[in-house]
Amino acid sequence: IVIGIIISTTIVYSAENILTGSDVTYSNGSSSVDNVQKAIDELYEKSKKQQVPDITKLPNIVSALYYSEDESKDYCITGDEDTCKVITCYQKTEKNSCPPGTIINYKVNNEQIIRFHVIKDEGEKIVLQSQKGTVSNIAWNEKNNVKEGPTTALEELEKETKDWTNVNNLEYSIGDDKSTLGYSRCSSANWCHTGGYSLTKSSIHARMITVQELKTLNCVNSTSDNKCPVWVFNYLSKSNEKNNNALSYGVSSGYWTMNYSNKVETGNVITDNTTAWDMRDYGLLYFSEITSKTNECRAVVEISK
Repeated sequence: IVIGIIISTTIVYSAENILTGSDVTYSNGSSSVDNVQKAIDELYEKSKKQQVPDITKLPNIVSALYYSEDESKDYCITGDEDTCKVITCYQKTEKNSCPPGTIINYKVNNEQIIRFHVIKDEGEKIVLQSQKGTVSNIAWNEKNNVKEGPTTALEELEKETKDWTNVNNLEYSIGDDKSTLGYSRCSSANWCHTGGYSLTKSSIHARMITVQELKTLNCVNSTSDNKCPVWVFNYLSKSNEKNNNALSYGVSSGYWTMNYSNKVETGNVITDNTTAWDMRDYGLLYFSEITSKTNECRAVVEISK
């Protein structure tokens, strides 16, 4: 009986020491504390500093897929391929976490899910372009006044996307080097400069892509230098004739950009005229008369991470 009492007393005393943290040392390899509670507090503070994104704050992202033109690994261009790989790059707040081309299926409102491709990941937000045309058979400017900018195209695009309440409200300007989108007039993909139109927009949901943005995607107006990825010109009328990975879609021969050029080609003669840059179905930047209705508009939107 005496021996049993002694053993029980020893166990209780040891347990009390563990629970109160007395005479207990915890080491995490880089620091030591003299009681358990301080160790717990230290780990808690470290976990808070990790700032793990809360994916519940991104309920409108249905899925994200890794874009790849490599048929030997994770091949995924349209998002419908069986080899597409699901990724969660949007959970990271570092810039370029989601590479250009990344496919994001996004709930633009409570009823519509639109498929987009990433143009650029800016860290706290992502700039996306719709995979297919949002508005079709639309002129850039039906009044044939290039100095007004793409009023016809933007008006219809903004009307079509006015209910996209789950994307960010856009505020942008275009016209000169101080504008958020840069110069509005481009003689080529490599040379955008003064002399264009000026435009400022706010509280709208979508715009069109710029020549400058297309250049960052390696899309130019020179056949020898062009390395434009398939997703940029996919789903246009003749895109599948130029690339086996591209698909034919609709009747649009291209889609408009925000920029205009003062050149038009008739046969082999290039003269001054009112033309705007567009992305053609064969994967090159070119230009069309601003009153032409053979083009579509693809919505460029921003979403927050």
